[in-house]
Amino acid sequence: MAGMDQGIAPRAVTQGQGRLSARLEQYGLPRAAIEVLLSRHTLVRYPKGASLFGKGSPADVVFAVMSGMIKIFCSAGPDRILIDLAGPGDLAGYADFSEIGGARSQIFEAEALTATCVALFTRDHILRVLRGLESGSLLAVTESINSLWASMVYRCAGFLAMPLRARLESVLVDLARRFGANDARGVMLTPELGQESLAEMIGGSRPMVSRLLMEMTQEGLIVRDGRRYILLRAKWPGMESAGALPASNALPPLAAARNGRQLDGKPRGASARASA
Repeated sequence: MAGMDQGIAPRAVTQGQGRLSARLEQYGLPRAAIEVLLSRHTLVRYPKGASLFGKGSPADVVFAVMSGMIKIFCSAGPDRILIDLAGPGDLAGYADFSEIGGARSQIFEAEALTATCVALFTRDHILRVLRGLESGSLLAVTESINSLWASMVYRCAGFLAMPLRARLESVLVDLARRFGANDARGVMLTPELGQESLAEMIGGSRPMVSRLLMEMTQEGLIVRDGRRYILLRAKWPGMESAGALPASNALPPLAAARNGRQLDGKPRGASARASA
């Protein structure tokens, strides 16, 4: 594999490449084009906590996670919001904006949650592959990209109307669906996310997340195992095994009908502001 670095586990990279290939095929990219795309890349390792790219840095490459996990942030003044996690087979660094003069720059920033190996693909190489597609394949890829962005906008818009409890439940379900591991009690979240990271994901404070997690533990929804959380199967509708959960925006919040109250404890009809 091009760019193979000593110390990078070949098996982990192969698994990441397999997941990336499957994802690109789902996007409508023909297998021949995928092989050409994957033939030219550079593998780079990042230690835990290292910055992969920052807001405003040149957006001349796209990052594909081969092993490990990264956090993607959106800076909002002095604060930043953790908008997504990317694991093996996921892409990052493809969202950019155009500077005055036409130069393209990263709109988000990324940091290694764990020791991570990523494959770097130049945008020039990606564009050459796309230019070589037949019109039908190019249309399929375009439709997939449109659906991807539409789902992200839908999820963000839904978050604005959710109280913090519902946001946290949605985030936990999404993490279980994407990064969960089967456990006798339910689904274990493999990322080791502290309360600060969860607070960044739902736009809340660390004390609020601590209170919500305590509530959910007392209600028998989750249990903590070391530094990881387990979603208890008996309490989450639709949960059978890791990877078998429905999309988080399709799963009704657990406590929506509890005692006729909203997830933040307010009576139905009351404002469901996230700050409550």
